[in-house]
Amino acid sequence: MTSVDLPRHATATPSLAASAERAGPWLLTGEHLAYLLLGVVALFAHVWALGDRALHHDETLHASYSWFLLVGRGYIHDPLLHGPLLYYLGAIGYFLFGDNDFTARLMPALAGTALTLTPYLLRRELGRPAALLAAVYLLVSPVSLYVGRFFRHDIYSVLCEILVFVGIVRYVSTRQFRWLMVGAAAFGLMFINHESSYLFLLIMLAPLTVVFLWQVYRPGIALVALLGVVVAALIFVVPGRALVDGGHHAIRDPETGAMQIERPGLFGWPPLPTDDNGYALLVRNRDDASGGRGLFANLVIYVGELLRFFAHPAVVLATGLGLATLSTLIYLIWRRPGVDGQTPWELAYAQEAPAAQVFASLGGERRWLPPLLLFVAIYLVGFTAFFTNILGAISGVAGSLLYWLAQHNVERGGQPGHYYLFLLGVYEPLLLIFGGIGLILVGIWLVQHVRGVDETQAVTPVNFAVLLVAWWSLASLGMYTWAGEKMPWLTIHITLPFTLLAGWTVQQLVWGRHARPTTDAPLPTVAPRPAWVIYGALFTAISGLGFTLMTMVVTYGEEARLYPWMVVAATLVLIALLTVGIGLRWGSRAATGMLVTCVVLALSVYTVRSTVRLVYVNGDVPREPMVYTQTSPDVMRVVRRVEEASIRRGRGLAMPVIYDNETVWTWYLRNFSNARRVSGTLGTAPGNEVMAVFLLQENLDRFPENRTLLEGFVVQRYPLRWWFPEDQVYRLGPGWRDVPLEQASLVGQLLRNPFDRQVGERWWRFLIFRDPGAALGSSDFVIAVRPELANQIGIGLSGQLDGGTR
Repeated sequence: MTSVDLPRHATATPSLAASAERAGPWLLTGEHLAYLLLGVVALFAHVWALGDRALHHDETLHASYSWFLLVGRGYIHDPLLHGPLLYYLGAIGYFLFGDNDFTARLMPALAGTALTLTPYLLRRELGRPAALLAAVYLLVSPVSLYVGRFFRHDIYSVLCEILVFVGIVRYVSTRQFRWLMVGAAAFGLMFINHESSYLFLLIMLAPLTVVFLWQVYRPGIALVALLGVVVAALIFVVPGRALVDGGHHAIRDPETGAMQIERPGLFGWPPLPTDDNGYALLVRNRDDASGGRGLFANLVIYVGELLRFFAHPAVVLATGLGLATLSTLIYLIWRRPGVDGQTPWELAYAQEAPAAQVFASLGGERRWLPPLLLFVAIYLVGFTAFFTNILGAISGVAGSLLYWLAQHNVERGGQPGHYYLFLLGVYEPLLLIFGGIGLILVGIWLVQHVRGVDETQAVTPVNFAVLLVAWWSLASLGMYTWAGEKMPWLTIHITLPFTLLAGWTVQQLVWGRHARPTTDAPLPTVAPRPAWVIYGALFTAISGLGFTLMTMVVTYGEEARLYPWMVVAATLVLIALLTVGIGLRWGSRAATGMLVTCVVLALSVYTVRSTVRLVYVNGDVPREPMVYTQTSPDVMRVVRRVEEASIRRGRGLAMPVIYDNETVWTWYLRNFSNARRVSGTLGTAPGNEVMAVFLLQENLDRFPENRTLLEGFVVQRYPLRWWFPEDQVYRLGPGWRDVPLEQASLVGQLLRNPFDRQVGERWWRFLIFRDPGAALGSSDFVIAVRPELANQIGIGLSGQLDGGTR
């Protein structure tokens, strides 16, 4: 019977490396040394200059809440700031190494280092060359290294994602109980870290369900697919749509309090409560002692508020259909006998269907129970903050789910549908090229295998793990593109599976389709070494010539008499002719291997350069689209100079300062013992003892009395947060097809006229020099200091003077 196969247990032919490992498990091989060296380099890359970049706005929030834990102010789960794992690890880092910008990012950097090495665990499933290629790429990837040095939840989540993936494929191939525990622990930590765990669960559960039903009860696939379509329609289509304001709060009838309707629902159903962002903010979490009430009273109130959503007819119907479908499948698979007197489950198990064997192994000795208990323990301890806030056990699921369901409608960031494709094209062209080729290769194999066209396909490296990683790649790109909130740091959830897939693809193209996944494959020897040297030298010469010509065309413009597209086309044609010539002499496999190797090396130069500029040069300067609404370096520099001035005055950090309601100051001024927070207005003139005042420029403009109250201070303006010119680079605004070409964004210009000289020149300057061709936007702050302090800290060295001495 032809089927989508899971690997059968204990049938794989062991490789020489596997035999060596059994003979001498502690014997270091060249592969081990390569990973050790990679780990050392990865650690250095992740911690080098880690504290030199100003903390992003979100990072200051995460750093502050971790610090609150350290100093004993406790923690209450709040989906607005995601899950608690980040804060627990941040507090541990502070406890061990102190609290500063470097140590705030240290724990994520260690997680990023660990992520670089995780492909080692997949070398048997994907192939040793593929695993090593993926590990190397995770080190040099712009997205992976940037996010891996960022105090956000995503690096922990993707580390857990790959460990869950490892747990799945390793358990399927070995049935070893430890991989169940690894997967359960990783998913538990992922679940208490970030709500992306819901998307990952759906991405992993879908193919596993399809494989199980394909081998056990195929009609169930249609039943589950129909359920998915109906539930999606019930949640996102059938209910009405509320009329909302700019903050996505529902506009309500002043008399009845009912939400006003923008679009009526089918059957007259009202909008879901999550159409109102105010409701999402209300139910996102709850303190045990909220409102001075006891735990039980708050539990009753909280459950009542949650029921406003779960009692909606669309949700009730979706839940009922889900339970009914599950019950029906259980009956049809395990209870209803066929014409031969056997149930589908008994028949599949008797025929040793791999999916049935794997599923049955979970019941043996109740193997499913310890992983489940481990997950529940992690969940309860994490969300209740070690049982200090019991209602966190409810907000961990219900509050998180409802809050982020509402944010899907809010669409924070307002990014276009092509956002992730744009970022991948700019930073990760290797993944787009070889990940795309990998999807095609896997798709071809899958179609042939399912149709039974070529039964020998079953022994190729395209196995269960490769199928799953291909699905993971495609589904991640689709799911995160569909999700309402799109942010640059979420790109790593897409690049991780694409890295694994691209590594496997390069392995297949260079070493050939018959390379076994567990083989210690040497460098391809189809063609003699001189042929590789000749091809590499000519490829380098052609690429270098193309780069030089492109630089000249961009520099001299019309005087060059060439268009950028001509240079690109000529370079590609010459490389194609070179490859065809090699293929005619030594065969297509040799030519393909040489071409892929040289393309990987050439694009790696671009990738490494992009990484260095993003991570170490422009990390807090938004000339990079990955740098999103970033705190400017002026913030950190000004605060450090105020700290130095306070220390020079012999008072440590006891110099009195005032700051407003901007959250960045909570972190950066936390060590000033006499710091005082005010709202947008000062209210009264600062006392003579106050030496510095930090205010948002908007508070200075909104409350004119603040200028009067700062009489006698020197006031200086700086950018607080600045951002990349998105509209001028990749957004497609209204009428982008009709406006003058130079007024369209870079992406719009490329889509409209890719052969235009100026379009090519602008794209070259952007890709090579990160010149967006437009000014950076910013929101600003001012620092007001006493004149004697201004002379000490050199306040006028940058920024713009606003009012001088008053």
